[in-house]
Amino acid sequence: MHVCPLQFDIVDRLINRFSNPGELVFDPFGGLFTVPVRALHAGRRSRAVELNTGYFLDGVKYLQAEERKHGMPTLFDLADDEAVPA
Repeated sequence: MHVCPLQFDIVDRLINRFSNPGELVFDPFGGLFTVPVRALHAGRRSRAVELNTGYFLDGVKYLQAEERKHGMPTLFDLADDEAVPA
C-alpha cells in the first residue's frame, strides 16, 4: 500500500497526450511503478527510478506481473494464427 497512489485515469491521459506509441516514458519518482505499468498498457516503453527499496521491489513485482499478462496470448490470438478452411 503506497501512501499516495496515482490515479490510473490521470496517468493514462498524460501518457496518451505527451507521448506516442513506442516512445519512452520516464518517471523519476517511480513509487510502485504505476506510470511504467500504464505505459505498457498504452504501448509505450518505460523507465522509472525509486529510492525507497521497499517501493522499488514491490513496483518491480507489479510490473513483472503486468508484463506476463501483456505478453500472454489469448484464444483470439491463436485463432488468428491458424488458417481457416474455406
